[in-house]
Amino acid sequence: MTQDIRYALRQLAKTPGFTFLAVLTLALGIGANTAIFSVVNALLIRPLPYPEADRLVQVAEVTNTGINTGSDGGVFSDWERQTTQLESIAALHTVDRNLTSGGEPVRISGADVSFRYLHVLRVKPLLGRDFTAADDAPGGNRHVVILSHELWQSRFLGDPGIIGRQVQLDSSSYTVIGVLPPLALLNPGISFLTPATIRADAYKLVRNYNYVCVVIGRLEAGATMEQATAELVAARQAINHEYPSFRQNWSIRVRSLQEALFGNTRPFVLTLLAAVGAVLLVACANVANLLLVRASGRGGEIAIRVALGASRGAIIRQFLTESMLLAIGGGIVGLLLGAWMVRPIVTFTGLATTIPGLEVSIDPRVLAFTVAATLCTGLLFGLIPALSATRVDVNSSLKEGARGSTSGSRRRLQSILVVAETALTVVLLVCAGLLLRSFLRAFNASAGFNREQALVFSITQPGTKAPTVDHRLRFVRDVVERIRALPGVAYVGVGSSTPMNGRIGFGDFVSREDQPLTRNDLNAGFDSAYADFFPALGVPLLRGRFFTEADNGEKAPLVMIINEVLARRLFPDRDPLSQLLNFKNQTWQIVGVVGSVRQFQLDIDPTPHVYLPERHFPWHTMIIVRTHVPPLTLAGDLRRAVQSVDPEQPIANLSTLEVAVENSLQARRVMLTLVSLFAGLALLLAAIGIYGVISYTVAQRTREIGIRIALGAGLRRVVRLVVGDGFRLVLAGLALGAIASYGAARLLGTQLYSTSTLDPLVLLLVTVLLAGVALLACLVPARRATNVNPVEALRAE
Repeated sequence: MTQDIRYALRQLAKTPGFTFLAVLTLALGIGANTAIFSVVNALLIRPLPYPEADRLVQVAEVTNTGINTGSDGGVFSDWERQTTQLESIAALHTVDRNLTSGGEPVRISGADVSFRYLHVLRVKPLLGRDFTAADDAPGGNRHVVILSHELWQSRFLGDPGIIGRQVQLDSSSYTVIGVLPPLALLNPGISFLTPATIRADAYKLVRNYNYVCVVIGRLEAGATMEQATAELVAARQAINHEYPSFRQNWSIRVRSLQEALFGNTRPFVLTLLAAVGAVLLVACANVANLLLVRASGRGGEIAIRVALGASRGAIIRQFLTESMLLAIGGGIVGLLLGAWMVRPIVTFTGLATTIPGLEVSIDPRVLAFTVAATLCTGLLFGLIPALSATRVDVNSSLKEGARGSTSGSRRRLQSILVVAETALTVVLLVCAGLLLRSFLRAFNASAGFNREQALVFSITQPGTKAPTVDHRLRFVRDVVERIRALPGVAYVGVGSSTPMNGRIGFGDFVSREDQPLTRNDLNAGFDSAYADFFPALGVPLLRGRFFTEADNGEKAPLVMIINEVLARRLFPDRDPLSQLLNFKNQTWQIVGVVGSVRQFQLDIDPTPHVYLPERHFPWHTMIIVRTHVPPLTLAGDLRRAVQSVDPEQPIANLSTLEVAVENSLQARRVMLTLVSLFAGLALLLAAIGIYGVISYTVAQRTREIGIRIALGAGLRRVVRLVVGDGFRLVLAGLALGAIASYGAARLLGTQLYSTSTLDPLVLLLVTVLLAGVALLACLVPARRATNVNPVEALRAE
């Protein structure tokens, strides 16, 4: 074996150009696979960065249609009493609060948690202590806070004496009892933790989503998720009569916390892994073709070795040694390239900001994957040339000037490899084309609102400053009046959320008052709306009227506005105006119908939605400002206008609707860019492969071409002959790739928006593109063929 390695190194050193090209080709394929597998490993394979992370689970309710709805305070309280399969269980309720300590007022996000939350994760504060049962109990000191490491560093400059200090959250004093370790919660939105005190507040225990929670738990040693699910389902049946009717047929799901956090990324990252896997196969086919070309020039050497007694196994071993050395070189360079690619990919995909605690790196598992990919690659592209090299005719190969008798079989093998890589390239190009078509259709979809010239931001008055609904209404009214007075402002609206904000959304069940049983079937989003909410968003009024100031009166009738989707769903055969709906256990009269808005993403169709006057849901406040001037130029004026009403009131999440719409397509943009990049790389490799095969064919047919020219064949005919050889391979690859791409597109179907998996236009464009590239790849050797001198060609033979 040592002798084989030395000989292989000498052979590769003799052809540095070939060696460099082969190693670079493999490095590109292996490096891309290493980088993408690092992401797959971090999201789906490597355990979460907590002790015994395989025991961490999320517990949630599941509707009749299979939708995971999370939970609420009352349901969590039931589960906390009922479970024996979970060693511990905890709830988290996200909150936003105004921080007025340590600098300018800012709006920060955090969470109310039950006292076992950090215990479930096995996270210990870096400084101070965890919550205790007394902090979370009725009558306990709920005004204690644990700061995230990031907030501690940025706002309080990492002051080690922070423990025991008072900080102002929503104008209330909280005692700092702890600081978390860096990136402890895998959530960039949580800057602090405070006690949830669920059992201390009656409204939190109502099983009607008054206090929405995410519930996590840690399984008992030896317990399974199936056992925990069965136990909670059985316990639920015993008290099911205490639940609202629309929840009595729901089920319970216990799944791993890792799946709950990252499971929705599975189709995305596995698609990328399949794409880079295809690129690696194309790279293997290219290197195999290079080795076949190289083997054709070593016929004499192999014949001599066979004549001297070398066995077929020895020849195969020698060629495989060379291919494995190339693969190892490609693997080493690919590993370095993959390690370099990880950070740009993580940044580009947004993982760096959405999951800042996620570690994407080259760990032993990724290293093992790269080693396995390298070894498999070496065998894959080396075996065919090795077997081909042993089919040598010793007698003819030893005759001076004789053409290798195996050249025809090698050409067939090369042709097969070109067809295969062309087919793989077609698959990648078709998938990229479908993703592009899907992205363009999503981007051009009607949002239902006017995304241009509109600024949005959020403000919220703390309960200490606005203890009643009337206080909140007066504050909002004053803010709206100040903003309206600013030059350049067209409309000012207020709502509990805005479309595609990425953070806040509200929903509940709605039914016709005369058909109460339909409440089990229809979940509607809802928002409060005040002032010029609809004109500021650019949502049209289709029937009826908008809300007026009178609708916010304390004794005003309960009225609502519904969107067109809900109107069609509930009232397909009658006018919805003045009809009655049951919503949140009250009866509301419909006074208006507005256009439907895509609330979440451009590629998610509008869903049923209702709007209520501000009085009935004043707890979250988002301001929409439509302007006559570039929106962001008013940012400073808006801050001053808000703080002229309350100097301690910060504004948060300041952005434009255009940015919100663009962010809603971030996942599609990332997928499209990366798949297109890999498809482009495959196209380049395929072009190199076609060029290599045609060049090799021209070299092998020099005598034939010379004779044709000597007998009067025109140069155009020679070009057609050479180009025709290449196009036959391309056409075969196109046909095979078209069939394979249909299957690949079906697997991609869940990621396509309003795009058929069998799109003739995409296939036509891919065909034209690949044909154009193939033509260019064939023209260079074709022109070389026209320069063959018949006399020299015949003498050479």
